[in-house]
Amino acid sequence: MTLSRRTLLVGLGLGAAATGLAACSSTDEDSSPSGDNNSPKGETSTPPQPEEAAESATGAMPDEGTEHAATWMSFAVSEDIWGADMVEDVQQSLLDIAAAIAAFEPVNAIVPSGTRLRDVPDGVALIEMPADDLWIRDTGPTFVRSEGAIAGVDFNFNGWGDKQEHAKDAQVAAAVCERAGVPRISTELVLEGGALEVDGEGTAIITESCVLNDNRNPGWTKEQVEAELQRTIGVEKVI
Repeated sequence: MTLSRRTLLVGLGLGAAATGLAACSSTDEDSSPSGDNNSPKGETSTPPQPEEAAESATGAMPDEGTEHAATWMSFAVSEDIWGADMVEDVQQSLLDIAAAIAAFEPVNAIVPSGTRLRDVPDGVALIEMPADDLWIRDTGPTFVRSEGAIAGVDFNFNGWGDKQEHAKDAQVAAAVCERAGVPRISTELVLEGGALEVDGEGTAIITESCVLNDNRNPGWTKEQVEAELQRTIGVEKVI
């Protein structure tokens, strides 16, 4: 039996408590390294060579426990994914999570046009933006420090290897960067923000079978992936 994310969460009794959060570290000013990625998703890209990455480093991802300027969430709850019977419960769980975070820092919440919410907590800013679902930890930008300021890496979300509708979610990272007023760092690498666990000191834990998979990065070698992670998020060691 194949477990969907909805089935797994409900089965574990977690409801929507495991929704993804993209946290934005504090900064003083913006920087400028960015670019557009027009490579069609799913096609073999041209990975950078390890020596190229060392010469063009652009970002360093901080530990998740680092102080945040704000937290980004998504209140997009897909009825097709969660089921009509779960939509209100999931939305309420998202509001409860947002309220808990807003007690300590501002929350920016993506809300697709037409979304109806009740009792939005203080400190939560609703930002109208297209999105397919609520997993912004995977779909949103990975915020990094770049040249003393902040930038967002767009890792080309493709629905976990085309397992889920993602036409709108594929645009979330770029849209959040624009709204946050930070440069977008582009890459040919395809992965989800939630696949990255870093210590802020240059070490990362990543699931190799997800990144080195033809449904995300056909033609890439382990060495090429590690080199690109060094360039984009400052990783020097991958476990």
